[in-house]
Amino acid sequence: MSSRPSYYDTDEWIEFDETLHATAERHGVAIIDANAAQGVWMSDIEPASAYVVRADSFDDIKAWAGELAGRYNQDSIMAGFYNAAGPDTVYSFDAGDRDTDSIVTAMRTAGVAGGRTYNGRLEIAETADSPLTPDTKRALAIILGNPTTARAHVEFVEKTDAYLEHTPIKEIQSLRQNYAADHGFPVRERMPNLTAADDIAAARAYEAAPHEPTHPRVVRSYRYFRQHIAAQWDMLTAAGYRFEPWHGDQEQPYSNSAAMLADLRNNKHLFYFRTEVSQDTEGALPTDHPMAREVTVTMHDGTTQPMIANDVFRAVHDAIAHSEGHQFGPFGEKRAWWAHRSSLPRDARLALWNETRAQNCWTNAGPHMTTLDDDGNTRLRQSTEAGWLPISQRPYAEQKCVNVSPALL
Repeated sequence: MSSRPSYYDTDEWIEFDETLHATAERHGVAIIDANAAQGVWMSDIEPASAYVVRADSFDDIKAWAGELAGRYNQDSIMAGFYNAAGPDTVYSFDAGDRDTDSIVTAMRTAGVAGGRTYNGRLEIAETADSPLTPDTKRALAIILGNPTTARAHVEFVEKTDAYLEHTPIKEIQSLRQNYAADHGFPVRERMPNLTAADDIAAARAYEAAPHEPTHPRVVRSYRYFRQHIAAQWDMLTAAGYRFEPWHGDQEQPYSNSAAMLADLRNNKHLFYFRTEVSQDTEGALPTDHPMAREVTVTMHDGTTQPMIANDVFRAVHDAIAHSEGHQFGPFGEKRAWWAHRSSLPRDARLALWNETRAQNCWTNAGPHMTTLDDDGNTRLRQSTEAGWLPISQRPYAEQKCVNVSPALL
């Protein structure tokens, strides 16, 4: 990795940060705080991050760390938590105005292999099975001053191959990119840094707007949207992918996004959830909704048949967007919306926003998931707070087509 001061603004780092958040979501790890850092190992310096996270168990955090280490080919990633009864110790030195080179020199002089700097401090973890020598501690104190210490439980988590379950399906990536190029769509832009506040704003806009299936802008957007998702179904079918309606006993055809990706990757097959099954839920599709109309698509046997546009979209969106490795949680859905957006014309973006980002934001950042901070500003509830709902208990958004500001799209 580059050590340029501007590295944290590069596409490479942003891609890493997005992947890290997506991986955390898969393992049930909530990122509470993140800080840019500098990692030091054997006198080599590289950009790093220091994350404060919350999870149900330390095993969840280790699984997350192991997947990340595998994804970025790191031998291990350090994970730990402060624990007064822990076997390990974290030393924290005031780095003051020292530059990184002088800190590396101090560590080299003291004989310390690794540590990290962030928020003006140098942290060095001492594990019970690899303690610092008295001479090393003395040298550090002479050069950097006396440290503060805290007991902890620290582990260096070795890489795993779990990341392979969510690697993009390259063939579908190429199909999507070629489709966009063939239709002259703009080159895919980097996804903006959409915060919780942006999600809350999107949820509020969707909730406040009326269902307007006859508004000219809505009509136009959904007309383009239906046209392109039908063409994308045909494109995927021509490439050998087969879509099948789910008729199983359980509510969803796949237990998680990894299972869906495995079926798509290994079998070129995808079950989709039928619109008619959800018609008795709060997410029922109104009869006047543009996605209740039919489109004509080509089946895997070469015949054509009419299908409800909503069913076609559910299959195509999972295949063309979630095949990039984006799971079904809030962060993964956000990335899937952005991936699919790049293969549609601008006029279809309102429809796509309604069918993906708006509904997902309402479910995950709607009024049932928010509260007020001390200053009276709306924020998301934390998992430790009363009223917080796990994903399985969050209500579905009302399915409607609304007309909102282009700035949201």
